[in-house]
Amino acid sequence: MGELRLYAIGVDEVRGMFGASGPHADRLRQIAHEALAPTVPARSGGLLTKLGPIFKRPPAALVISPTQPAPHDLEVLLAGAYVPPERTGATWRVLEILVQGYAWGSTSMSLTPQSMDDLDFALARGGVSAAVGLRHLLNSGTSVNLLPVQGLTVGWHPHQKALAMAAAYRAALPQVKTPEQQATVAALVSWMEGFAHWALLADATGRPVPDLVGFWAN
Repeated sequence: MGELRLYAIGVDEVRGMFGASGPHADRLRQIAHEALAPTVPARSGGLLTKLGPIFKRPPAALVISPTQPAPHDLEVLLAGAYVPPERTGATWRVLEILVQGYAWGSTSMSLTPQSMDDLDFALARGGVSAAVGLRHLLNSGTSVNLLPVQGLTVGWHPHQKALAMAAAYRAALPQVKTPEQQATVAALVSWMEGFAHWALLADATGRPVPDLVGFWAN
């Protein structure tokens, strides 16, 4: 089963995570360490009390999963340095963790390639243009400085298109046939209608208005 994860964040903010410096880099480090180093509940006398966070690895650990982030992956990303092919998957995970922590909001849904096509078709029958479909979102590359990896597709739509998606999907909702698709579209509309509010917050804090960034693992 695939999963589509959507984030409200300026695409330039995502691109700017590569080579970040100063307070911005410090904030991103904080996000990563909070996400990747969960605390272990204390149990008196138990072995778990001696275990550190999963983001820390003993010096003797020689085998590291190609998709498991390590501290070095974060620092390479923040430095905007070359990412070896064998660490690309892990670096994508780091990037998404940073995106999630920096985004104004996020949502996710289970979507296989077939169910995504079916949903886009159901929306098209309701008058939604392919230009604001989910496939088109994922076909619009973010241009981040990182090679693609198998099983992950990342795309984006600009802020105004995210607003257009919300309006088009709401108008098409009565024409969507199955209860499952109706629930999915209704949840998407409810979430995407937050973009107008997030834009006001972004303007008040000096950040770019949020774009729609999607990570599809399939």
